[in-house]
Amino acid sequence: MRVIAGAKKGIDLRCGRGPHFRPTAQVVKGSIFDTLGIALEGAIFLDLFAGSGSVGIEALSRGVSRAVFVEQDHRILKALRTNLERCRFSPPAAEVRMGDAMRYLERVVKTGAYFDVIYADPPYAGGVAQRVVDAVGGARGVICRMLIVEHGSPVFAKEGGTLELAKVRHFGQTTVSYFRHRKEAGGGEGKGNAGALSGDV
Repeated sequence: MRVIAGAKKGIDLRCGRGPHFRPTAQVVKGSIFDTLGIALEGAIFLDLFAGSGSVGIEALSRGVSRAVFVEQDHRILKALRTNLERCRFSPPAAEVRMGDAMRYLERVVKTGAYFDVIYADPPYAGGVAQRVVDAVGGARGVICRMLIVEHGSPVFAKEGGTLELAKVRHFGQTTVSYFRHRKEAGGGEGKGNAGALSGDV
């Protein structure tokens, strides 16, 4: 596993260990950034269920100004921090939050904090992916320009709240779904309450 493109291209990344660790495949990660279609320079990126941080690190390498990584497994967090050190990413550009990703997302929704891109790679079982979509789509305001959810196949997702399904990509047993806010919800206009990111969530 390595960084595909950008300033840190080619740097090898450490994989986490644990019964629930499932790294995003390189082909899937490459497709995510090819498909994203959003200029990342200066953007704010949220990596939920971050694992060893491969996707958020890729975003930093490609020019996002800030990435927040949320992971609760101690063993995997060690690999995440090692990878950030290898790439020489540190606060405030790279911020690691230890804890439950859904609880963190609930705080984001409550505070109205804004991210240009929210990426989530939750456990495939248990309906967590749909909970992510429902939480973001149920926010009172627009909290992201794009929500990307990696999940098991077939497609899990019902559109939730203000979100509409923009694209779907399939990779064997993995599917990546892209959601954006409907235009009437104000999706993609401005950066919302970006200031709340500094310490409130």
